[in-house]
Amino acid sequence: MTTLEELYLDSSALPINFLQNIGQLNALKILSAHDCDLTGTLPIQDLYGNKGSLPDCLGNLSSLQVLDVSRNRFAGNITTGPLKNLISLEFLSLSNNLFELPLSFNLSNSTSKAINSDVPSFLYNQYDLRTLDLSNCNFSGVFPSWLLENNRRLEELYLRQNSFVGPLKLPNHPTPNMISLDISNNNISGQVPRNICSVFPDLSILKMAINGLTGSIPFCFGNTSYAPIFIDLSNNLLSIAKPEQLKRSWCVKLSNNNLGGQISPLIFNSSFLKYLYLDGNKFMGHVLDFQPTYGIYLVALDISDNQFSGILPTRMGNFSNLQAIDLSRNHFDGPLPRDLCKLDNLEYLDLSDNNLSSFVPSCFNPTSIKHIHLSKNQLSGPLTEAFYNSSSLVTLDIADNNLMGPISNWIGNLSALSVLLLRANQFNGDLPTQLCLLEHLTILDVSRNQLSGPLPFCLGNFSLKENLDKARGTGNQTYVLMYLWHMFYEKGLLGGKINEAENHLEDINIEETVKFTTKKRVLANGINEFAMVVGLS
Repeated sequence: MTTLEELYLDSSALPINFLQNIGQLNALKILSAHDCDLTGTLPIQDLYGNKGSLPDCLGNLSSLQVLDVSRNRFAGNITTGPLKNLISLEFLSLSNNLFELPLSFNLSNSTSKAINSDVPSFLYNQYDLRTLDLSNCNFSGVFPSWLLENNRRLEELYLRQNSFVGPLKLPNHPTPNMISLDISNNNISGQVPRNICSVFPDLSILKMAINGLTGSIPFCFGNTSYAPIFIDLSNNLLSIAKPEQLKRSWCVKLSNNNLGGQISPLIFNSSFLKYLYLDGNKFMGHVLDFQPTYGIYLVALDISDNQFSGILPTRMGNFSNLQAIDLSRNHFDGPLPRDLCKLDNLEYLDLSDNNLSSFVPSCFNPTSIKHIHLSKNQLSGPLTEAFYNSSSLVTLDIADNNLMGPISNWIGNLSALSVLLLRANQFNGDLPTQLCLLEHLTILDVSRNQLSGPLPFCLGNFSLKENLDKARGTGNQTYVLMYLWHMFYEKGLLGGKINEAENHLEDINIEETVKFTTKKRVLANGINEFAMVVGLS
């Protein structure tokens, strides 16, 4: 049977393992086993990572409805390839490939009012698409609104990471089934269309980040009937917005725009909002006390890099679900509120670069906390029992304050600690030997304090060989580490930084930055995560 090309077993009583009994059919082209009451699952075929051109035989599948060739390295002129014969597609994903288009593709000769757009021509013959993903395909031209005109049952449209330009022009008729629209990372300009809610009345996911959008946020987003659950308009040029109008959404990202003015406390009084990102704007004034009616839904709050002032809200404890707070790079003053001690689920806290004073509450030692940034404030007094039980703590940055007294022995309890920055305080006494218990410690900066006495044995005897072996990915990293080894003896001084993204969900993150004392400027672009850094100047 090695030459068998066609095998029909329809309406037969076949055993489940009949294919194993038949043996290899190297020449088989057609296998039909219709109405045989077969059960079980078919083996999954992993077809990712392919390259070359799409096979011409695809053009023969005129009834094909689902085609996903994403995340491959397919190339060739897609406008003349086999896809031009497919007219029944409902799901099409071409994202993350190497397809080519003619230098200029013009649809203006068609019978509709289509506009110039460097998008594959065969798409103009599609009228039943439900999902279309053209992400990261190097397509350009104006936004292809004709896709919406032709496919009125479209549910998902993904055009992110291309080079589309011009305003976002939407059709006059509704696309009632659209639930997800992503045009992030293009060059779309102009205002968000005023008719976006009427065109997409059931929209749930809206991503327009990293474009050149200007003006205001559509007022209709505040309507319960039209509010998308996920709105990302970050990294644009928006200048007018009232964040409280978006309190009916689940996640709101307005980071890095030109938004200003004061924020109404109504934004915190929502039974829907969980993730709020307003960082990198020009908001000002006092953040009024959190007095939620519904109370406890907010999970992540980032209002960093604005112009807020006044004391920190004293009722943060009402938001018991908070996992991430970033209020850094503002003008907050006054003490740290004791309500921080009530946030048992907190994992990330950044209050750095403000004017906060007084002491760190001794009750603040949540077991779930992973990253604490309190640098560049006016905090004073000893650490007492703060952070004592925080065994999950990875980053502790309390540099550039007025903290004093000895470094507590309980520092050895922080078994997960990787970054410890105590620079530029008034700590005195010996470096505790409990530092040697921190097996994951990679960066230690205790420079510019009043420490004395001998170095802990583990700092004097540590070997750089293992860290060098792990970091030999590039010559630059090795070069950096060699200078750090000299720095240990010479006690030099220089500033550098590390950037780490702490992702809670896809597209929901807060960037972590720490600054530390080292020797050479070679660290200006960061350092490998395996490097052990010791600053003792």
